[in-house]
Amino acid sequence: MRFLDLLIPAGSISAGLVTLSMAVAIGLGLGSIPILRIKLGVSGVLFSALLFGQLGITVSGQVLSYFRDFSLILFIYAVGLQVGPGFIQSLKAEGLLLNVLAIVVLLLGGVMTVGVVRAGHLDHAGTSGLYSGAFTTTPGLAAGQEVIRRVFVDDPTAAARAAGLAYAVTYPFGIVGPLLTIVMLRRMFSIDVIAERKAHAAAAEARRPNAIVADIEITNADLVGTMLKDLEFARKCGIVFARVLHDGVQSVPHAETRIQLGDVFRAVGLEADLNNLIPLLGHKSEIDLSTVASGIQRVELIVTRTRVLRKSLRELDLTNRFSVTIARVVRSGVNVIPNAALKLQFGDAVVVLGSPAALKLAEQELGNCPDVLNRPQLIPMFLGIALGILAGSIPFFGLKLGLAAGPLLIAIILSRLGNIGSAVWYMPAAANQLFREFGLAVFLACVGLQQGDHFIQNLLSGNGMELLVLGAALCVVPPLLVGIFARAVYKTNFITLSGFVAGAMTSSPALMYASEITGSEAPALAYAAVAPLAMIVPIIVCQLLALMK
Repeated sequence: MRFLDLLIPAGSISAGLVTLSMAVAIGLGLGSIPILRIKLGVSGVLFSALLFGQLGITVSGQVLSYFRDFSLILFIYAVGLQVGPGFIQSLKAEGLLLNVLAIVVLLLGGVMTVGVVRAGHLDHAGTSGLYSGAFTTTPGLAAGQEVIRRVFVDDPTAAARAAGLAYAVTYPFGIVGPLLTIVMLRRMFSIDVIAERKAHAAAAEARRPNAIVADIEITNADLVGTMLKDLEFARKCGIVFARVLHDGVQSVPHAETRIQLGDVFRAVGLEADLNNLIPLLGHKSEIDLSTVASGIQRVELIVTRTRVLRKSLRELDLTNRFSVTIARVVRSGVNVIPNAALKLQFGDAVVVLGSPAALKLAEQELGNCPDVLNRPQLIPMFLGIALGILAGSIPFFGLKLGLAAGPLLIAIILSRLGNIGSAVWYMPAAANQLFREFGLAVFLACVGLQQGDHFIQNLLSGNGMELLVLGAALCVVPPLLVGIFARAVYKTNFITLSGFVAGAMTSSPALMYASEITGSEAPALAYAAVAPLAMIVPIIVCQLLALMK
């Protein structure tokens, strides 16, 4: 790129941007090429940037430092917004066991890192880089380097560079290691993938709440005159009465609707609960209310009005105010039964039944402006980033969360809150993916360009090859040992186990490989269950490793 010197002054910001952009573009191109049916994806940027550095194509340190920190903040903040809403849910049911096992993998990796560094008398400054490379935790590297710059006061730049070199050396094995772990687990236990897939599907079906509708004819004379709100069993189970047929006229019932003999109610709820409710009320009707002519319509409304956010359906009282029934709430693609305590969130899809006039009133109340979902909320976004940087600068027991953990923690908290007044912490999926991939790609390019200068010479001299071998062990041994334990003791299904390995190591290539060899998208469920915690724990581990001597 020497010809650029004729157009753009060497060492300028413009020249740095050109070099950085080319490294990212070439790296993404390399990442899109399948190697043994696996694509490196955005990880290819690190290798192209290392090549640029090896060829002497560099960027000024000041420019690299700025773009490294800014891109890291964008990446981390977007990750926090992505994982925040499902963070608590990921700790429930089977996810609790998987998260405990993932923490064991990450802590075991930290203990092993300390052990091999001390046993091999390696440079302590590279400890956090060795760990972050083996576990491909980009935020962990940044967090470790921040601590290193404060701890190694004599030569903080050289110490941070040593961590970056260890990261760059071990990162390639950090990509391959989880794939090898999945292969070894499959062969060690002689896994029959087809049988595992069938068993996993059967277990998932048994656990899945099956919301159905049932048309029930009232024949229990003891209930005549009773209001729907007084049906204790239905109220406790969250069963919704969506329609009622009385004297041949169909309408939307409300809490004070009184039960009469011969009425036919349409109830929505879990299959087991409805099977228990039907004999209490009467019997299953031969009439299908959906075939009976009426003025009732069914629409799906999107929650976009901020004044209804974080309010329960009981507080909104749409049934009594507008004579409509909320039959279902779809949140992030998951059907949620609308009980009275359910609080609406921005972007929820609410299935509403009622007359055209009533539905119009409900639409005005909920907002229903789909275009709003596609607009990034920029003011809350920059407020969140500012709060994240401030939170990362506050010392806790001598440690700071830094630019890695601060924005991540704040993004998780804000996404859990959803909104404060008119400020909504919601980011469209496409925008979130753009920020994540852009931030990660630029950060990897900066790391590669910083470490690429004489990278091969550094690898072949000193302890470069030793770091390579140790990194390979670190990214395979912890997940393999925990995977063996999970399979042998808890009989964890291989579909779940493969997704767990990918999630504990936060390895997208491993997740793609797991989905391919299992012929299922189900590994993504286990990946999603452990990924939030698996992104946070390594940040803490890397900071602790940087402090240990």
